[in-house]
Amino acid sequence: MGQTFGLMTFNTTHEAIQIKDILHENPDYTSSIISTPGSISAGCGMSVRFNYDEKNAILQLLADKGFSYQQIYKGNRVGVKSTYELDQ
Repeated sequence: MGQTFGLMTFNTTHEAIQIKDILHENPDYTSSIISTPGSISAGCGMSVRFNYDEKNAILQLLADKGFSYQQIYKGNRVGVKSTYELDQ
């Protein structure tokens, strides 16, 4: 069994950085900004990786603040290989 995580993609780099900053302001959430994996088609080359168990709370926070994103993926990492499945 691997590690499950969430990956949020964006249309612009500016959006990715804004969301990363919002999540880093809140100590309840674990997130990082990463390069969008090559297997995912996205508007920009940056994505936010987050704890998948926190997905609903993060989406509510972003909705409350009026921020948007492109897609959410559910990632699974086993060893050095990660796979991604469109979540919504």
